[in-house]
Amino acid sequence: MMNPVLRREAITSLRGWKNYAVLTFYLLMMTLGAGVFFYASVFQSYRFSFDPQNIVYLYVTLAAIQMALIVLSVPALTAGSISGERERQTLDLLLVTKLSPFSIVTGKLLSSMAFVLLLIVSTLPVFSIVFYFGSLGISSLLMMIGFTLTTAYMLGGISVFFSCIYKRTVVSIMLVYIVTGVLCFGTLLMVLLPMATRGYGQLSSTATLIKLIPNPGVGFFSLIDHQIGTSIVDNVFFNNINGTKRSFVLWASGNLWVLHMAFQVVIGSIFVVLAAGLINPVREHKQRDKVTKTKKKKSEE
Repeated sequence: MMNPVLRREAITSLRGWKNYAVLTFYLLMMTLGAGVFFYASVFQSYRFSFDPQNIVYLYVTLAAIQMALIVLSVPALTAGSISGERERQTLDLLLVTKLSPFSIVTGKLLSSMAFVLLLIVSTLPVFSIVFYFGSLGISSLLMMIGFTLTTAYMLGGISVFFSCIYKRTVVSIMLVYIVTGVLCFGTLLMVLLPMATRGYGQLSSTATLIKLIPNPGVGFFSLIDHQIGTSIVDNVFFNNINGTKRSFVLWASGNLWVLHMAFQVVIGSIFVVLAAGLINPVREHKQRDKVTKTKKKKSEE
């Protein structure tokens, strides 16, 4: 049976113009990225020719644009899921139904994930250019779609969690973007700053690996390395570290994207469970009783 919240969101979300505007902007950015790539590859060449072997870099360009757009759009799409219900004063109506808090949270999250999947599927005609030249197979694209969906799942779970805590949607969106910035840039600085100050010789490969696992960007380029045969992540973060490396570190340095996807699924699931606990009707009732009691005490004083 389909989740009632998901069914309602699927019907109502496509009535307005905002989702269509997001879809149009998304496709324009992907098409623009492909156009800029072909312009730089053909018209900037001395022979005005195109090497089909370079089409693999078009795949990298499109995948990077898609990843960046998903990271930026998921918090905006999901952070207002519960707080928006509070602003419209419809959350209480959801809580008095037979739906459990977990069903409400998962329905909201799945509706955002469904729209993200729609965005990804809509770009398949652009990615088909890569298949035309035969640089990569369908398995590589499916792996990239799976990685993007797990990233959206983690960010969506964090967004729903903050949406349950704060009543205003703007506050939830800002906090989710802050957390996203910490994951993308904070973890990177935790690795790069010691490299710049102490050098590679003083770093631990295990500690570096632990710091890089939560980073979506590093996980993305690790997947790119796996698909096109490069070693960007390994050369930048692990090759110059002195000392013997454990067998697990040697494997993880080349397959960091696997650990990152597992991290995303675990963190996203934890935040979904926490969000379901935050909108529990019993908890909501206790909080309201506390607010009314404090107001009465202040009025009596």
